[in-house]
Amino acid sequence: MRRALAAALAALWLAGAGCSPPPVVKPDDGLARQKRAAVEKFNQGIRLLGSKKGTSYYEAVTAFEAAAAADPELFEAHYNLGVLYDRGNDYAKARAAFVRALDLKPGDRAALFDLASAARRAGRLGEAVDMLEELIEARPDDFAARNSLAVLYRLQGDHDKAIEQARFVLDRDPRDVLAYNNLATSFSETDRHEMAEDLFRRALALSPDQAEVLNNLGLARLRSGRVQEALEMFQKAAAREPPLPEAFLNAAAVYMQSADYARAAGVYQRLTQRVPGFLPGLVGLAVAQRGLGRIEEAERSYQKVLGLDGQNPESMFNLGLLYMNHRGKPDWACEAFRRLLASGRAEEALARRTRELMEDLRLQNPAACPAEAPAKAPGPLGAGSKPGAKP
Repeated sequence: MRRALAAALAALWLAGAGCSPPPVVKPDDGLARQKRAAVEKFNQGIRLLGSKKGTSYYEAVTAFEAAAAADPELFEAHYNLGVLYDRGNDYAKARAAFVRALDLKPGDRAALFDLASAARRAGRLGEAVDMLEELIEARPDDFAARNSLAVLYRLQGDHDKAIEQARFVLDRDPRDVLAYNNLATSFSETDRHEMAEDLFRRALALSPDQAEVLNNLGLARLRSGRVQEALEMFQKAAAREPPLPEAFLNAAAVYMQSADYARAAGVYQRLTQRVPGFLPGLVGLAVAQRGLGRIEEAERSYQKVLGLDGQNPESMFNLGLLYMNHRGKPDWACEAFRRLLASGRAEEALARRTRELMEDLRLQNPAACPAEAPAKAPGPLGAGSKPGAKP
């Protein structure tokens, strides 16, 4: 559903759309220069996204930000920023960028879909459901919207509504692969495994390389205890184009659960190469490195994430654990946990666990983690980190 950046924006790349020729009588008109600068920055961002340079993703974010600042009406710059902020797990910025894009092109389907997807990944399921229900009310035969809505209902635990959406689509298009996938997944999650397997087979008969189907079939087999078969499905899904990050994360999770940290690290490494800037992959790589006993590498990896997203909850929590359990630095651990709680980005379960760890630190090292600490100016958290604005 998400448009491919380079392909969808080729017209702007080739023609510099939005950059009208300067008026003959005002060849140096300031607004025209500003628009030209915006298109130049935008095209630079497109080039960087196609680069294999390790930092190109983050440089692309900076280029698109400059383009949007130079020309606030450049829809494509705001849209791309939404996509990239979402990839970097910054829902607030992703939402703002997509909302601005929709202000410029009301009803743009790709921006609306991606805004709903960002809300889903941020755990804002209600917001995402409202967006898609409103879209379907206006376009009842939008099957892609109904398939996405089925996923959201399923994540909310409402399998009856999810099944209703999938069947609506299949009644009108018996070859819709994602509708079969949604129906099969709901059956699997409600322990109707035989029916689920049959539906997954039908989906794969229609589209043998559909990554979403392979991934969900892997999850179904994992639920039934067929771990090796599940891993094979995740690996097949991860090999498809465009890359499906969930397939990589699921394969890595299987290895992590069996304490095969070396293979897990390999999967996370491939994920970060295939989807640059995908922070869950970078955090997972650091966790696997810690499991391998490569503590300094893990610390550098966490600090790299925090250099890109200065308040990333998972990295802050895991870095605190590393300082607490492996580096013998309770004061640094306490500071990491404080910053995590102060960020407001920790989900309740993570915040609760963080508070428990801080209580343990206070019991063991009262001076290192006092109950009330003076406010500190933002600064590096451990050697080499670079907290700051998120990409």
